[in-house]
Amino acid sequence: MAGLYLHIPFCKRKCHYCNFYSLASSKYKAELVEAMTKEIALQKGYLENEILESIYFGGGTPSLLDGDELNSIFNQIKTSFSLSDKIEITFEANPDDLNASYLKKLSQTPINRLSIGVQSFNDQELTYLNRLHSAKDATEVIKRAQDIGFSSISLDLIYGIPIATDESWLKNLEHFKSLEIDHLSAYNLTREPNTAYDVLIKKGKYMPPDDAQGEQHFKLLLNFAHENNLEQYEISNFAFDNKYAVHNTNYWLQKKYLGIGPSAHSFNIISRHWNVSNLKQYITALNNSKPFYDSETLNKNDQWNEIIMTGLRTKWGVDINLLKETFKAEWVDNLNKQVQKHLSNKLLLQTESHYLLSEKGLFFADGIASSLFRIDEL
Repeated sequence: MAGLYLHIPFCKRKCHYCNFYSLASSKYKAELVEAMTKEIALQKGYLENEILESIYFGGGTPSLLDGDELNSIFNQIKTSFSLSDKIEITFEANPDDLNASYLKKLSQTPINRLSIGVQSFNDQELTYLNRLHSAKDATEVIKRAQDIGFSSISLDLIYGIPIATDESWLKNLEHFKSLEIDHLSAYNLTREPNTAYDVLIKKGKYMPPDDAQGEQHFKLLLNFAHENNLEQYEISNFAFDNKYAVHNTNYWLQKKYLGIGPSAHSFNIISRHWNVSNLKQYITALNNSKPFYDSETLNKNDQWNEIIMTGLRTKWGVDINLLKETFKAEWVDNLNKQVQKHLSNKLLLQTESHYLLSEKGLFFADGIASSLFRIDEL
């Protein structure tokens, strides 16, 4: 089983904090769709005939595509791949795009899951993030989507916003709960280089994120999850009743995926490649049968580090037996020695077959993972 990711780089306007490749325009939209259908046909062999169990439309803002454009992409996908009977097809959207008419069009496509970029139910915080919708808009859109038949919905929320308070963050979480949605993705606001947020901070117009505030909000999130049986199955992802996101979970469980569109990344266990992060270059290359991506083959160190990094992010942890089957015994023996300090500091937990982060360790995930990476000679 494998996944397919489609990157739609258009936005009505850029959010202050966003560092994904996107453009505040939808110019060349028709040309992009045509190029993406060409890439799907060209790259179908990358997944080695594995059945697709997830498709994910991300961006940018996929909700700037109309029904005909979406169906054109779906028709090419069905021509190029075999699809699971239980396939998850997720569509990212902003609340301001999901009017009744557009939701009806989406309901007539194969899309069966929505990921809605709410970010906050506080209007001041939304203005701070340069979002186009209001808290009221977001609430109405979610209820409208549920009424039209979308039973699988995920929300994105952002914590650690400098103007936010503990109280406003908890109100966001309580509002999420009241909407009876089965999935939450929650992210700490970060300052990424060359974003509008970074520029505003340099000009003294915005405060930089406060690590202590972000950690406090994360603690409040974990407490909220415990109290409401909301399972944290990955550092930033939470679900009720095992409603995990199939597509993103497959990233962390080392399954293959193909990325389509400008800046999209692909991974098939032994290699990865990434498309050019330029819309015009991408379209021109596909139209003229020219190279449109760079690639690398993963050596054993890379493969080891990938398993450590992704495994530790999840509730399942790093599979020790997988490491034993895939790598030299001395590598696993060395890992067993390296983890002892993290076990004694109660940052890691150990089961019969896995190493996983403790709740305390969640706050130090990146540092713990990097301490277990291999960077020596093969």
